Amino acid sequence: MTGDSGEDWHFYAVVETAVDGGHTLAEFGPRPTALDALRLAVYSINRTAYSVLEQGIAGDLRADARAVEQLPITSFTIRRHRRGTRELDAGWMLNGRRNHKQHPRPSQVPSDSRVAS
Repeated sequence: MTGDSGEDWHFYAVVETAVDGGHTLAEFGPRPTALDALRLAVYSINRTAYSVLEQGIAGDLRADARAVEQLPITSFTIRRHRRGTRELDAGWMLNGRRNHKQHPRPSQVPSDSRVAS
């Protein structure tokens, strides 16, 4: 097949951290589909790149050992590369990051809220 079919591409999950000013930690892949790379990236959030590598997932380090071993993955970019040449498709990417849920503090909960008995 030719053109833009999924068989022409490999997908990589590039994982980053926002801690200590931000770093690109590692690149995991190749994965056969964008969905496979996305699953891996979402799974890696809040873990360290080192812990993902320890599980046998193929990847290349992009930061020093301390950052890879200690800093949590907080965001990712899914990139695709042409099979065979590994040429990057600069016009295609998918980004994501850790979601910070906001829970109301006790002082923000309305005082008239009661539990039914």
